[in-house]
Amino acid sequence: MQLLSRLFAPRRRRNQQEIAGRAAEVVEHVLYDIGIDRFLNGSMMLDARLRLRFFAVTAPAGAPPFAIVPLRELPEALVLRAYVDDVGLDATAVSRFVPLLVEGLMRELLARSPALRALPPRRTLH
Repeated sequence: MQLLSRLFAPRRRRNQQEIAGRAAEVVEHVLYDIGIDRFLNGSMMLDARLRLRFFAVTAPAGAPPFAIVPLRELPEALVLRAYVDDVGLDATAVSRFVPLLVEGLMRELLARSPALRALPPRRTLH
């Protein structure tokens, strides 16, 4: 019965705030796992199902609605690089800069993806 209800129940539509939350999780995870250098050499891609993916190298090109953002292009990433060069990458730096990185990433993804722009900014309650 649960399988049938999952198949036929209406799915909750995603929103831009959820995508931004997932972006924060991915950015934080990547920074802790591989470090700032590989992070800046990578790209974030929003796929056709609106899932974020990190590529440590240049992301494969795809047809719309793919949106690919090389992380070196984000001014916020360059500010993080300068900060890390002076202080080092620690939990304080990550917690301070992840929201800024996500803001810049979402700005670029929204500019490049009509599918993402079509989503509501926040979840609406009925």
